[in-house]
Amino acid sequence: KVQILNRYVSAAADVLAQETGGPITRRALEMEANPYTTDEVTSIVGVSGAFAGSIYLTMSEKTALGGVSIMLGQETTLFDELAQSGISELANVVAGSASVALSNDGYVTDITPPILVVGSGARLSSADIQRLVVPIETVAGTIKVHIALREAA
Repeated sequence: KVQILNRYVSAAADVLAQETGGPITRRALEMEANPYTTDEVTSIVGVSGAFAGSIYLTMSEKTALGGVSIMLGQETTLFDELAQSGISELANVVAGSASVALSNDGYVTDITPPILVVGSGARLSSADIQRLVVPIETVAGTIKVHIALREAA
C-alpha cells in the first residue's frame, strides 16, 4: 500500500533532515528483486505486527562517517563502535517514527533492535517480499531506504 510506504519514506526523510541539519532530496522509487547485496554499511530493523518484514538503511562508509560527524558535532574518521551505534540508532529512530505514524492510522507494529552489517558484499534476502527502495540525498551523501514489508497473516 502506498500509504504504508509513504509512512516509512516520510519518517526517513524527516529524521535524516533533522539529524543531518541540511536539505534532503528524495529520488524516484525503485523496485528491487532479491537478494540484496549490501553496501558498505547496512542497518536492518525488523517489523512485526500489522506488517511483517524489515527496513534497511544502506550507505557508503563515507556517508555514514559524514552523517555521524554531523550528528556528533565533531569530525569522525573511524567507523568505530560509537559511529556504528549512531547509524544503528538512526535506523531505529526511522522505524520507530514510522511505527508511531502507522499506529495513528490504526496499524500496530513492533520493531526489533537494529542489526548493523559492516562491509559490502553480504547477500540479504527478504524471501518472497519485494523490496521498494527510495534513495535520499543528504548533505552527508546518499542513504537508501529499503522497505520489505507485507501484511501479516
